[in-house]
Amino acid sequence: MFTTCIRPCSRCIILYTVVFTLTVCLYSHLQHQKTATMKRLFFLFILLTAIGFSAHSQKVSLSGQVVDKQSGEPLPGATISVEISEQKHFIVSGLNGTFILKNLPNGNWKVKAVYVGYNTYKNEVTVSEAKNMVIEMERKSNDLSEVSVNGKHDKSTDASAMQADRKATLVQNSVSARTIEISPDLSVANVVQRISGVSLERSTNGEGQYPIIRGMDKRYIYTLVNGIKIPGPDNKNRYVPLDIFPADLLDRLEVVKSLTPDREGDAIGGAVNMVMKDAPNQLSVKANVAAGFAGKFTSEDFTTFDNSASLDRSPRATNGTSYQATMKDFPNSAFSHADKHNPIASLLGLSVGGRVWKDKLGIIVAGSYQNNYRNVNSVFFGTETDMNNGDAKVTGIEQRQYSIQQQRSGLHAKLDLKIDDNNKIKLYAAYLNLDKNEFRSASDTNLQLGRTGAGTGRISNSYRTYHDVQQIFNVTLNGTHKITKHFGMDWSAVYSKASDNRPDEATLGLVTGVSKDANGALVQAPLNLDPVSHREFSRNSDEDKSGYLNFTYKSEIGKADVDWSVGGMYRNKTRTSSYDDYSLRPTDPSNQVYDGDISHNNFSVFNGEGTVDNALNYDATENVGAAYAMVKISLKKFELTGGARYENTDLSWQSAVPQTVKGRTGSITYYDVLPSALLKYSLNKKQAIRLSYYSAISRPNFYEVIPHNGGDPDADYQEIGNPNLKRTTADNFDLRYEYFPKGLDQLLAGVFYKRLNNPIEYALENVGTNTYYTPDNFGKASNYGAELDITKYFRWFGIKANYTYTHSEITTSKIKYYSTSTGTSQMTVNQSRPLQGQSAHIANVSLLFKDDNKLGLNAQLALGYTSRRINTVSQFLDNDIWQKAFTQMDFSIEKRITKRWFVYAKVNNILNTPYQLEIRQPYTGSGTVGAVPHQELGKNTFVRKDTYGSNYLLGVKFKL
Repeated sequence: MFTTCIRPCSRCIILYTVVFTLTVCLYSHLQHQKTATMKRLFFLFILLTAIGFSAHSQKVSLSGQVVDKQSGEPLPGATISVEISEQKHFIVSGLNGTFILKNLPNGNWKVKAVYVGYNTYKNEVTVSEAKNMVIEMERKSNDLSEVSVNGKHDKSTDASAMQADRKATLVQNSVSARTIEISPDLSVANVVQRISGVSLERSTNGEGQYPIIRGMDKRYIYTLVNGIKIPGPDNKNRYVPLDIFPADLLDRLEVVKSLTPDREGDAIGGAVNMVMKDAPNQLSVKANVAAGFAGKFTSEDFTTFDNSASLDRSPRATNGTSYQATMKDFPNSAFSHADKHNPIASLLGLSVGGRVWKDKLGIIVAGSYQNNYRNVNSVFFGTETDMNNGDAKVTGIEQRQYSIQQQRSGLHAKLDLKIDDNNKIKLYAAYLNLDKNEFRSASDTNLQLGRTGAGTGRISNSYRTYHDVQQIFNVTLNGTHKITKHFGMDWSAVYSKASDNRPDEATLGLVTGVSKDANGALVQAPLNLDPVSHREFSRNSDEDKSGYLNFTYKSEIGKADVDWSVGGMYRNKTRTSSYDDYSLRPTDPSNQVYDGDISHNNFSVFNGEGTVDNALNYDATENVGAAYAMVKISLKKFELTGGARYENTDLSWQSAVPQTVKGRTGSITYYDVLPSALLKYSLNKKQAIRLSYYSAISRPNFYEVIPHNGGDPDADYQEIGNPNLKRTTADNFDLRYEYFPKGLDQLLAGVFYKRLNNPIEYALENVGTNTYYTPDNFGKASNYGAELDITKYFRWFGIKANYTYTHSEITTSKIKYYSTSTGTSQMTVNQSRPLQGQSAHIANVSLLFKDDNKLGLNAQLALGYTSRRINTVSQFLDNDIWQKAFTQMDFSIEKRITKRWFVYAKVNNILNTPYQLEIRQPYTGSGTVGAVPHQELGKNTFVRKDTYGSNYLLGVKFKL
């Protein structure tokens, strides 16, 4: 008889050959022996041949799913083997636990399944047609009387991140280290944009920098490392730029969207928590090296400058306030620049970790270095409001070219010591550094002064170079102690310091113009040195010394488990900032021509003493004390957490502005009681509903309350301070439904509502003849919306999608100009608008392919959409500046080439998505002569457009 095979074996081939040969020979013989008997024999041979081949062609398939017998949860990555006639066929279950083996012969099968931590599954089945089966696997049981299990689960996996969200008391969304590793993103800022409800504010080079959660601006969010708040390096603000953190140092990234009483209360929008890499149970070594290229360098050169000879701090800070700086303190190299062809980006990463001393001591050290280059092309229109009719009009057009080098580096180490079953100590230290070298050339054409037609007018050129170093250092020592069976405590002692040093920012000013001669030809005037160029020095630090202490008592009341918690924290924050701006004026003669070589020009220092009375020379101290009480009740399917937090804030400052300036020194003391309540109801093992309420605040940034006049050199308008600024308070409500059907699949759907009192926003205000950007409180505002987050896997393919709708509304007073019989007048009217930075629609879609087992291939195509949002609030009716909606696409792929070695590639900004600003008011051409580029009559008034190009990275990884 014939034996069936999955593919023709040697035995079958010989047999089929013999049958075929005999059939042919017999048929030839029958041509001469045409008897009935012989004919019957012929047809018998034909039938036997057909049966043989039919037996071989009758193939069936085996499909099914591997699940946990107790929970029914799918088990991805289980190895299934099928033995048929001493031949074995293998397959690995997909991301949703499913598998399929095709073209199997029918007969008796021996099915076996193996999965780490589970007993081996064995079964014998007889199959004559397609078979679908569920393989239920039982967990291995440990004899706890003999075995002490001290290990911990891997927090870097997708499953761990999902479990963290499911088990969390509050509302949060997480991204695992593995997802980050195979994503297109290199910094934490770019990772966070993939989470539902989060959009980004980007830096000059187009990379993500600050998150906006549920339409709430970066001021309403704080940043945590391992649950501990860290200070920011900015010299004005509290918030932390997330582009300083390399993404490959994380085990998990969490976006927290509600608060419990044991968490600090200044997070109206939410919080970003970075769970850093932890020590693995076994020795682990991971290395990573890559090189990259920016697409713009195929047609453009990168501009460099030499800052090595520049001072590290200002002459006044180095030599004292009586020192008079001279040109010897300011090397000309900062005014010089050169071109570099095709600069190559680089990336290095290394982590080593494991456990020693009978697994009691865990150690991990990890480092990361990223060096990239970007060219940015920008065009910006200065605007103002026409006081005759209230229309927006453009006053100048500025072409800007940026060459930006960023070096992002990080180093962190963690030691965790398990003294015994009741006492654990952890020591964590991290150092983050972001170096930035930026060259900017700008050509500003005044569209009103000296303009006689298209292409004419006064032109101001400038070259600016700066080297900026941002640093964050954190060391945390904490302990967890179980004092009795029901009573425990934990504590943390924290020192953190963030700093930013931008020494010798050099701005060379140049002036020229274009006019028409008698024949109507365009003539450009010589390029002369501007009457004033600048050398600026800014340096600041924000230092925190904090202590945390918490007590927990576990009890039972009836059938309910009740956890009682009390605790508190105290933080002393000291902020110091120094700033000097030295004005350089050309000498011998004063109207010098610039020929491209700065060594041919002469300068003198106009203010050798610096700017000791600038408002950026200030010291601030903030002491925050807090205490809380909280109870957590677990009863069957219910989990209720509630309590209140008390926070006292004492802020004082002293600025170096003249004694006559109001608000030169000041102090603010206030306290807040912040209640919260969270209810979780589990419908079953896979479904739950969460309902939460919490009260929160947002403190003003330091520099906002200090009187000043100046601002960011990249800002489109000068800033002024507001000593009367108040904190923002808010009530926050959240309702979410969670469904985790199987494996890594999930469905999250929810709604939220926030009611804000005294929200802080920046607005444009006219003071005299100047327009300033200033913070202010704007009464009351509401913010509500809905979120939908879906993840679905089909074996190796998956789709992750989320959508957030947000609607906010704030009503403020605006100035409206109108015509009268005697001329133009103005009135104050109320206008409702969204909160600054809030987009109505945010959506992300990622198409995934994940096969870590068979092919060792992972790929992701990520698409993100952010609808329009207000960038700058104007004091005039309908003159707010909006950022246009944008769509960004990124791609990444990783392939295993051997057991330990991988190659990968990342492509960012495939669509070359620009950053664009506009005033949603028709352009009328008011105040300009002739055609203006980028402006179209009757269309929205164009304000700004920055383009960044695509970026490519190719690398190799090693994992042990």
